[in-house]
Amino acid sequence: MVVKVGVADPELTSVALYTSLPWPMRLDLLPFTFLYVTAVYLYTVRPEDDVVPWVFGAFSVFWHALAVLSAEWSVDVRCWMTCTRLITVVQDERFKMLAKVEPSLTMLSKQLCECHFMSKDKTKGTKGLTLWFSFQNLKFCLYEDVETINRSGESQFRRLDFPSNATLESYLKSEGIKSKEELQQAKDKWGKNDFELPMPKFYELLKEQLVAPFFVFQFFCMLLWCLDEYMYYSLMTLLMLVIFECTVVKQRQQNMSTLLHMRRAPQPCLVYRQSKWTQVSSDELVPGDICSIGHNERDTVVPCDLLLLRGNCVVNESMLSGESVPLRKEAVGASIVNDAEQLKNLEIDDGSSMKHKRHVLYGGTKVLQHSTPSSKDSLRVSSPPDGGCVGFVLKTGFGTTQGSLMRTILYSSQRVTANNSEAMWFIVLLLNFAVAAAAFVLSQGINDPTRNQFKLFLHCVMIITSVVPPELPMELSLAVTNSLIALTKSNIFCTEPFRIPFAGRIDVCCFDKTGTLTSDELKLHGVAGLEAHVEPDKYRGKRGGELDIIAPEQLPLDTELVLAGCQSLVLLNGQVAGDPLEMTAVRNINWCLTSNEGRAQGLPSVQPSFFSDRRGEIQAVDIVHSFSFSSELKRMTTIVCVRKADNDEQDEQRVLTKGAPEVLESVFINKPSYYRRVYRHYASKGCRVLALGFRVLSGELSTDQLRCKPRDELESELTFAGFLVLDCPLKDDTKRTIRELMISKHKVTMVTGDNPLTACDVARQVGINAGYSKQPLVLTPNAESGSVEWKSIDDGSPDVEDETIPFNVDEVEKMQVQYDLCVTGEALSTLYKQQEDKCDDNAAVLEGFLAVLEKMCLCATVFARTSPQQKEHLIMAMNRCGKTTAMCGDGTNDVGALKQAHIGISIVNSSSSENTPHVVDSGRGSGSAGQSGLRNRRQAGHRSVREMQQSLSSSDDAQIVRLGDASIASPFTSKSSSIRVIKKLIRQGRCTLVTTIQMYKILGINCLITAYYLSSLFIHGVKNGDQQLTISGLSIAMFFLFLSRAKPARKLSHQRPPSGVFCMSVMVSIFGQFVIHLAFLAAALHVAQPFIEPGDPAMHPDGNFTPNVVNSIMFLMSSIMQVNTFVANYRGQPFMEGFWENKLFCRSALFNYAVLAAVISEIFTPINAMLELVAMPNQETQLVVAALMTGDTIVTLAFEYAVQMIVFVST
Repeated sequence: MVVKVGVADPELTSVALYTSLPWPMRLDLLPFTFLYVTAVYLYTVRPEDDVVPWVFGAFSVFWHALAVLSAEWSVDVRCWMTCTRLITVVQDERFKMLAKVEPSLTMLSKQLCECHFMSKDKTKGTKGLTLWFSFQNLKFCLYEDVETINRSGESQFRRLDFPSNATLESYLKSEGIKSKEELQQAKDKWGKNDFELPMPKFYELLKEQLVAPFFVFQFFCMLLWCLDEYMYYSLMTLLMLVIFECTVVKQRQQNMSTLLHMRRAPQPCLVYRQSKWTQVSSDELVPGDICSIGHNERDTVVPCDLLLLRGNCVVNESMLSGESVPLRKEAVGASIVNDAEQLKNLEIDDGSSMKHKRHVLYGGTKVLQHSTPSSKDSLRVSSPPDGGCVGFVLKTGFGTTQGSLMRTILYSSQRVTANNSEAMWFIVLLLNFAVAAAAFVLSQGINDPTRNQFKLFLHCVMIITSVVPPELPMELSLAVTNSLIALTKSNIFCTEPFRIPFAGRIDVCCFDKTGTLTSDELKLHGVAGLEAHVEPDKYRGKRGGELDIIAPEQLPLDTELVLAGCQSLVLLNGQVAGDPLEMTAVRNINWCLTSNEGRAQGLPSVQPSFFSDRRGEIQAVDIVHSFSFSSELKRMTTIVCVRKADNDEQDEQRVLTKGAPEVLESVFINKPSYYRRVYRHYASKGCRVLALGFRVLSGELSTDQLRCKPRDELESELTFAGFLVLDCPLKDDTKRTIRELMISKHKVTMVTGDNPLTACDVARQVGINAGYSKQPLVLTPNAESGSVEWKSIDDGSPDVEDETIPFNVDEVEKMQVQYDLCVTGEALSTLYKQQEDKCDDNAAVLEGFLAVLEKMCLCATVFARTSPQQKEHLIMAMNRCGKTTAMCGDGTNDVGALKQAHIGISIVNSSSSENTPHVVDSGRGSGSAGQSGLRNRRQAGHRSVREMQQSLSSSDDAQIVRLGDASIASPFTSKSSSIRVIKKLIRQGRCTLVTTIQMYKILGINCLITAYYLSSLFIHGVKNGDQQLTISGLSIAMFFLFLSRAKPARKLSHQRPPSGVFCMSVMVSIFGQFVIHLAFLAAALHVAQPFIEPGDPAMHPDGNFTPNVVNSIMFLMSSIMQVNTFVANYRGQPFMEGFWENKLFCRSALFNYAVLAAVISEIFTPINAMLELVAMPNQETQLVVAALMTGDTIVTLAFEYAVQMIVFVST
């Protein structure tokens, strides 16, 4: 009975425990020992027989080598030969145990990892940790003792646990590491806080490459060619393979070196251990430590994942999300409003709601600013001497979020290749034809007693092995590598290069709206819906009544306070940074942020600027507490203290709120009757509309008491303060890009968290919706029936009634013909709830919901007010429909969707390569000062772009993405804010895909020709010259090199490239061209037939090569066919640059045609002599061969052109 263990981790599928067999019992040694003894015995008892012992010995060596190599190639074979399944776990260091690990991702291979025990003194305080192994720099552990593992059979390996989901109370009461023993136990369990990446030696990596299946197979083939006296050709091919493998090894070392240089050098930091603050190196931090973190002149980088216990920080998380907008992080105590909240667990890990994310500093992010923390709290830790914030160490090393990104870059960079499984099946298909040709040769030669049987067998094996060309892995790797470099030059950074060919198959393009389709440079129109608050003469709008917009300088004080105080802007080195919407609002009302270093909360104050009329009324507005904007709640709230300019007036405490109008509608106590009509009116015109509200507090509660109030209680009984109306102009090339995508027959969908009316109008502007030719319908929930229904767009016009259509999921496909369909997040929530009512199991609920979503996801053009999770479900449904999806969005709210899409692109709205935060001068209002700041920012951005371009132009071989360029949010990160990145990626993906398919076609046709060519020549006793094969091989290698450097077409075509090599058009093309070449080869052989003299010693199949007429004719035909194969199968437009545009490829083809023309016309005989060709016997034969060469060229090119035209017409 073997020990059965499982694994509970999304990255691993299964784990099995093994133990090594003793050397004498291993299957890669024991059977072969008997074979070698038998070979020696045969040699000793039959010394006169020089065949049987040596053949038997060679047979034994061959199978022994194959067994040893198979153990290197396959973990399953290695376990079968050298290990046995574990029967019982023995806690003994001398007892070697191994874990066979199967990853979830199919492109990752299984691994055999060594298991380790922790000694008994090290397991104290670690939940009885007994057995662990390391897989891709992550530890996986069994948390049971040995007896439980052996007895239960249900033990599961789990990822090494970190103290990242304990109760909030436990963190607040933590006193850090209390003793040296506890510290040593933590170090033994978690190790150093460092990314330990040992640099592998050159010879170790080269050995790994040289024992790979392909190289061993090609080495075996070269030995066969050497035995047939093709020494130069074999050495040239072998040298080419070794140089390529050395290049790959050197590139891997460079990639590893780049990763090693990414690591920040350990820096000194203060840590609270044994009840006192001491200074240690940052790589000595362990989970459970309490340390000090803050901003200093050295550009502080967070050394690990920390939970803020005291103080506030402003950080730049662009390394993780790609977003350059600075984020405010506050102490975890801000989330605790009552005793029950303290008992809740910390939620920051994937799969949870991540509600406490705003309290966590992630490793690798930069601290831009921190506030001096107050020691007047319940923490049991004194204030640090350096005045920094106090943080609890949650995760270290590769367990951090930065460590996850490092692992993604490291292990995906080793998979820069095309589809290996497709290549394998293609080779198997070609192998069938080669076996048939070899069988024909064998059947012809076996009956000829004059032929050497060994040479006959050798030639048959050579024919079979010819279907695996030596340049195959090089070319497939070059196709992806060149695309990777091209994308990097376009400021598109990729962490998973194997996804590039997927970009060529994209069917559906999904876009977020805000910051992706629309610009961050917002224009503030003013505030609407305030007719009850101001005098009629202050209206600036053309229409009378509630739809008028009040200019920013004419706003009532209450509204102005909401705009000034309900924001999350920060002050960095005298400049304001943060959300562009909030910066626009504060700047337009002529308020400015001021530093407030003396305040413990670290939240800035705002005050009227020099240009404001409010300077006589308000001294400043201090933000006391802030509830950050949540994409799930769709609102944000602050508690402020309004300090009056008149010292005799009492300061005022207020709650200020802004958010989605439909969300805040229920919390206003004075909601006007025109509420919905106004916000729908402006939303339907594409404006961004936010509802504003406030509540004046009684002043009886202290600041600390207000912070402890629940958010729901504060966000109630608000007074309506108007609708903030902003215009989000489209980015300059948004319309053009969307139009090009739709012309190229891509399905384009908008997936946004914005209002459905706004989303539909923007969709109409960019061309996603049909405009006025189709009526838009919105799927919304019906509160009375508990179901959903279609409603016509209500733009706020009082004389228009909503049209209602019952929802039937089976009718959605028909409705899309007549209507532009928009689905809201509320409707999706209702549909999900309906599935919850039907099923109890969460998996069944999700399955049922996705089944419904599948029927409508490709019919709707807009999905509005969707949460991040709903965006993820939408992409999942599209994938289940068999579509190849692309998602463009930001790396914050769209992470789930970006990861679910085949091509996830995180668009960074920053012109600088360093992700500089959005900033404006703090003391300036509107006007020229703001324009000057914008101009300076653009100039700085242009300088950064120029520097990046110069850097990239000097490093064409950069194949690994750097931290700061990539984000953990998505496989692709664009440093350009334009959505044209999706067009570039599709073009490059198509070029890569088409180049790969071209290579398959060319290799396939050449291999089929070679199989027939070798078999036909051998039957007639004709061989190729060593020099001929060498020159031909070099020519093919140069063709492939120039082919792989083809650039993508500039225009995006509606015609789609083949999805793979096994599609109808590709198969017809391959076999059609092969039949054409076969016919002309047979004709050429017929022409050469009269010159075959069986009695001639030069024609003997087992003799040495001697130039003759048959060889010359067949070599010329095979050479022209190779050139024709490259030229005919060069795809060119509309997926890549045309034949005449690819200068190197074009010139190489013309040069080869010219050389072959010179050879057949015999105008320069030294070329014929170099190619080991003889003169044609007569002019008639010369003309016939020339005609056959010309005919093969014309017919092949015409056939391939006809195939492509048929494909074009059919699409």
